[in-house]
Amino acid sequence: MVWLTRVTRVLAAGVVALLLALPAGTASASVTSPAAGSPRIAMILLDVSRALSNVETQDAREAALRYASALPSDVEVGLVKFSEQWQEMLPPTANRAELAGALNASHRSGQTATAIYDALTAAEAAVRAAGGAAGSRLLVLSEGESISSPALTLTIPVDVVAWHSDADDNLTALQAIASESGGRVATPADSATLASAFAATAHAATEGSAGAPSAPQGFPWGLVLLLACVFAAFLSVVLLLAGPRSADNPARRLEAQLERHYAARRESRATEGDGKVASAAIGSVARLLGSTGERRLALRLDLAGITRSPAEWVVFGCAVSLVLAALLTVVTNSLLAGILIGALVGWLGMRLIVSVRISRRQAAFAEQLPDVLQLVAGALQSGFSLPQALDTVVREGSQPAAGEFSRALAETRIGGELEVAMNKVADRMNSTDLRWTIMAIGIQRQVGGNLVEVLSNTVDTMRERAQMRRQVRALSAEGRLSAYILVALPLLMAGYMFLVRRDYIRALYTTAPGLTMLIGSVVLIVVGSIWMRNIVRLEV
Repeated sequence: MVWLTRVTRVLAAGVVALLLALPAGTASASVTSPAAGSPRIAMILLDVSRALSNVETQDAREAALRYASALPSDVEVGLVKFSEQWQEMLPPTANRAELAGALNASHRSGQTATAIYDALTAAEAAVRAAGGAAGSRLLVLSEGESISSPALTLTIPVDVVAWHSDADDNLTALQAIASESGGRVATPADSATLASAFAATAHAATEGSAGAPSAPQGFPWGLVLLLACVFAAFLSVVLLLAGPRSADNPARRLEAQLERHYAARRESRATEGDGKVASAAIGSVARLLGSTGERRLALRLDLAGITRSPAEWVVFGCAVSLVLAALLTVVTNSLLAGILIGALVGWLGMRLIVSVRISRRQAAFAEQLPDVLQLVAGALQSGFSLPQALDTVVREGSQPAAGEFSRALAETRIGGELEVAMNKVADRMNSTDLRWTIMAIGIQRQVGGNLVEVLSNTVDTMRERAQMRRQVRALSAEGRLSAYILVALPLLMAGYMFLVRRDYIRALYTTAPGLTMLIGSVVLIVVGSIWMRNIVRLEV
């Protein structure tokens, strides 16, 4: 397998090159590039109390937009409105268009502006929650009516854009807030000049980074481990896909089926060359599964028509889960979430593949059964015995019916009863029609009669029921489509919001109430899908 050797060497060379490039990149970054600091954030506090007229409110919005437009592009902007209560209208974001929308949505209230200090405390907490303490500032747009003297100590500078329209405007309190926090005061027309504080902060940071080298960064062992895991997963997948498969001749297939049926443990297949690594992994997994676990998984794989051994399937699933965990870790920036979600999705995905293939194989058997019985009836009418007629099905039929009846005939050849073997096929394929057919054959053997006529009547009944089943399925298609849409819509919207507006749904997986809501929604989706499935599913 020359191509496998080349693929393995290319993967190994790529990982080695990345590992060798990491120390050099880290060292050069520690010498030439400044250390990455916390994000700079400007939180705007907008007075929406009754003290401001409609014209003054519009002036305040325009002053806030001028201030935001003058800020450097890397500065994130948030918005908090206040009157007697405060409300965070926009978390810190670099999108200025979202700020404009939040300002337009901040309507006037009929209350006084007494919640300014609570709003300042909330804005400072929002800045710290977003990771932006150093270099961040707060901006208050208010005329100070009904505001008392400063009653709190802030660690973030507060700039003030103030109005003075009547005698009860407490500009002194606003100026005190600015002076005690190290901020400045400006008029609405000059609000853009307050943004120069961020330019000065960036200039000072640049001078400091040029005068002194940043602290050397540690070796990124997490990235190295991630690359190694991805390489191991891809290598496992390549080795499993390239490994030798079971021989596809009928004798070997029949032998494997009989071994699984009598719970005989399948020995690991010996491999050569590049397959030695896969053999070692598969042997270790086989020992971990044990005889009971391997036998159960082997039965499900056999029902699904999958030729891989249980140990091979588990190794393949672990490789897929590892790749998913690595990708989700990169997307979510969380190692714990990536590992948990990747392992869960990988396990559920591999289990779902087996279950779907089992269902499809059973459905295909049920669809082929009337034609199979018609072929058996024709062979009986030609003078063949029942085993000979079934052998005709095995030789001329299609899968999976030919393979299942081949299993039954193989059991009769080693001393089993045909009726018992056929019942086992019915149990494996979950076929009620075949059980009824076997029952009719048993009654005919006991009391006598025309077996060809019995089988012909049974075939006619099966085809009528199949036609009725298809008609019912067509009539219930609208309900099933509605169920699919209702189940998929929240999942698709959650994925879309995670990609385009991650901060909007971040609270769902970073806070305790959000996690509670997320778990509850998943439970409700599962319950709803089961409920709708039972409604639209009709038995014929």
